[in-house]
Amino acid sequence: MDSLEHFIDEAISDFPNGMKSHIHTVVDIALELSEIHGANTNEVYLSAKGHDICRLTPPEKLLELAYDFDLPVCDIEIEIPMLLHGPVGAKILSQHMEPFNESIYEAVFWHTTGNYELNDVGKIVFLADKLDPVKNTRYPYQRLLHDLASKNLGNAMKEFLDREIISLVNQGKLVHPQMLTSRNLFSKN
Repeated sequence: MDSLEHFIDEAISDFPNGMKSHIHTVVDIALELSEIHGANTNEVYLSAKGHDICRLTPPEKLLELAYDFDLPVCDIEIEIPMLLHGPVGAKILSQHMEPFNESIYEAVFWHTTGNYELNDVGKIVFLADKLDPVKNTRYPYQRLLHDLASKNLGNAMKEFLDREIISLVNQGKLVHPQMLTSRNLFSKN
């Protein structure tokens, strides 16, 4: 996996300082949660470090890459291509994994919308991305989310999805269908 870390380091080396800071903060939060929950530290580290590898990719390029990679693209992703930065990033990272690591792939793929099927590595990266203090204005309930994440990753994901879906609906914005599916599955347990 050294080659994967090297690829990530190269890919983010020209990112603006704010983006680099976000990535480093997500890595730190993810490693903290990893220690609490006994998740694979190396997988968490690489997933968190690579989660936004395509975040600065222009929307039209994200769509083009998604189609080139034969990724499923829904209507909302056509409307908001930035939602594809996780799936496209996961696909690009997978080309530099030897051997392929499903935990890293899934964590990066679903870090924006979430997915009920994520293992602890994926849940940690999803939550760590939302817990960056820079996003406190967007997610003013971060303290609650962090407390929940320290105890139960699934409960923290459900809390985030509940609040984010309500927020998006209240703003008249589109909600990705995967967010609704995940939220509904977490609600059954």
